[in-house]
Amino acid sequence: MTWLIKIKLMAESVPDELWLTMLRDDLDRDLITARRAALLSLLWLESYQTRESLMTRTQLRLGQECFNRQALLTFRRDMQAVKAILVVQGYELKYSRRPERPGYFIPGRPAFAPERLKAIRGAVQEVDPYQIEIFNRMTPQERLERAGQLSADVLDLAIQSLMVERPGLSRSEAQREVLHRYYQFGS
Repeated sequence: MTWLIKIKLMAESVPDELWLTMLRDDLDRDLITARRAALLSLLWLESYQTRESLMTRTQLRLGQECFNRQALLTFRRDMQAVKAILVVQGYELKYSRRPERPGYFIPGRPAFAPERLKAIRGAVQEVDPYQIEIFNRMTPQERLERAGQLSADVLDLAIQSLMVERPGLSRSEAQREVLHRYYQFGS
């Protein structure tokens, strides 16, 4: 019996919480596992992400050098591994080339995961009733576009605030730091 079969048999008798704890420990020690977990998480939570956005967001979470010197090759290998993980669980990973919606997506998954939409809705509920009335008249696409614009506006405000706080920073340095803070602590 191979070691992999033995591990699978042991896995059936161990509670999921213990396996998740072990996986979290692996993520701290193994950059490949951490990268693939970050990519899988990003794809699960948001559909239609391009290679560039996935790589940038992963780098913001794990560090600029997480894809090593051959970044594109590493990304392709990671995406093959993520695709294989999804297939084992009965999912698919596809790429849309439509200009209005390019990027990787998991068929059957919403554009934004329910957790993301819940956070957006929670923020919307704090808005005044007139704004809620306007929001209710919007199409789903208009709502997503508005949410994206609001996110961009919040990012811009955070960048400007950091640049005032630390005048020596360029805009790109401030943006990199703000995004690093968000992905390190906000997710």
